[in-house]
Amino acid sequence: MTKIRIPHYGTACLIALAIGASVDANAQLGATGRAGTASQGDVVHQAQNGVVRYHETTDAHGIVVREYVGTGGDVYAVSWRGPAMPDVRSLLGEHFEAFRQGASASAGDAGLHAAHVAQDDLVVENRVRLREFTGRAWLASDLPPGVTPDDIQ
Repeated sequence: MTKIRIPHYGTACLIALAIGASVDANAQLGATGRAGTASQGDVVHQAQNGVVRYHETTDAHGIVVREYVGTGGDVYAVSWRGPAMPDVRSLLGEHFEAFRQGASASAGDAGLHAAHVAQDDLVVENRVRLREFTGRAWLASDLPPGVTPDDIQ
């Protein structure tokens, strides 16, 4: 079942999400992530419960991207925050087209500040507030046991 809801989000912001800024992203939803194969100098964070692991990077524009990885090293979620939109196409990888279709299908329902697209297994949320872009995306069926969407920040 496909559920698409986009309250308070403008068409221009959907276009920005679909195109993304020219910011490099290392994470890609569904691919093997850097946190699974961290090299020297990389920082891998792990929650106190030991279930949630993510690799965090900050680019030259101040955009922070987290890739959440399971025990096998696959990225099950990504999140971002910063003064501009990251390259969402790179972050979502092969799932970008499903996101684009979901966002396009509901562009007429747009408002001003937030978007939520749930297309099959993919969930993408985005918020914009005064030059502060935050968002997250995850594959619902790939969330590890004990991890909930609330853990993706």
